[in-house]
Amino acid sequence: MQHVLVVEDDEDLAVPLAHLFEAAGFEASVVARGEDAITHVGDVDTDMVILDLVLPDMDGVEVCGTLRESGFSGGLIMVTARGDELDVVAGLDAGADDYLAKPVSVAELQSRVRSVLRRIHRSYDRPPGSTPGTPSLEITEHQITYGGREVVTSGREYDVLALLVAHRGQVVTRERFMDEVWGSDWSGSPMVLPSAIARIRERLATAGAPERIENVRGIGFRLASR
Repeated sequence: MQHVLVVEDDEDLAVPLAHLFEAAGFEASVVARGEDAITHVGDVDTDMVILDLVLPDMDGVEVCGTLRESGFSGGLIMVTARGDELDVVAGLDAGADDYLAKPVSVAELQSRVRSVLRRIHRSYDRPPGSTPGTPSLEITEHQITYGGREVVTSGREYDVLALLVAHRGQVVTRERFMDEVWGSDWSGSPMVLPSAIARIRERLATAGAPERIENVRGIGFRLASR
């Protein structure tokens, strides 16, 4: 049974939401503070976190960043009353998989949860062209590594880079990225893709990977060797 953690300090919202997830076949827990969320994820095998942005002790963006930095590779959806584009971008940059502004329907939230869980459990084939003994970007157990060094392991950055690695040398269109990574019902900023690409480029450079991400103007992106 997949475990969902609801991080929300409004009990009138959190408890019914947890009950609805349980009725949908999930195991659900509720915490009201950011520190409690971080501790819970460290102690309990958690598949999904539903995270409010405004908490009594921490900002939700900080909680999200801390979870990702500590290695949490499950799904994370922010559900908050703060729906400005800057808030959305900050949440996604911190590692959130999705961002919904309140009020949101339960049906939509459950649909987004299922969509994120499908994405993070997607498997990719070993990329063509990689030769045993030759260092290259590798996808294993929901990690992307180069020469044994971790590049990216979670969230949409993982999905974006995994698509590029799986189709090494081929152009992946912007439309395909948005459909497969963000979902066909994504209504947020279109800048999320170039922002993710920019962060991945930094990660590749830090890891010393020889591959580079090329911008194919007006079409999409391609992973190529230097």
